[in-house]
Amino acid sequence: MKQRVEINARGETVSFMLVGRFEQQRTRLAALLATGQPIMLLEYDGEQLEQQVKIPVQLPVEDILAMIQFAEWPEAALRQQYGRGAGWSLSLEAKRRQLWHHGALILDLTFSGEHIQVTHYPNSYDVSITTIERKDLQQ
Repeated sequence: MKQRVEINARGETVSFMLVGRFEQQRTRLAALLATGQPIMLLEYDGEQLEQQVKIPVQLPVEDILAMIQFAEWPEAALRQQYGRGAGWSLSLEAKRRQLWHHGALILDLTFSGEHIQVTHYPNSYDVSITTIERKDLQQ
């Protein structure tokens, strides 16, 4: 998957390309500048998050991974991951997804075609994600 990501926080904007590969047991992401130069590489196996920073840029890497997963994962996987036992609750609609923790709204995602608009309330930033290319991996 290839996505254009723009993060707006406190009047500053950071834009980059995100190239991701999502497999059943592993997620790999690479953030790239417009020139193709890697900013960071990230790999997550469901338990451990490994990241390599290539250029020192302040990116909320763990938040970006969580937002992409919350946007892309099927409803059943989200319900399993965010079970009610830990204070999480979900609102999952066709064009909107919301994640709550102990009654506080954490993430609010709206979908319009290949565009996702995300508001991350705890850290007060907005993220715009536009999918440019999507390929299903063969099993």
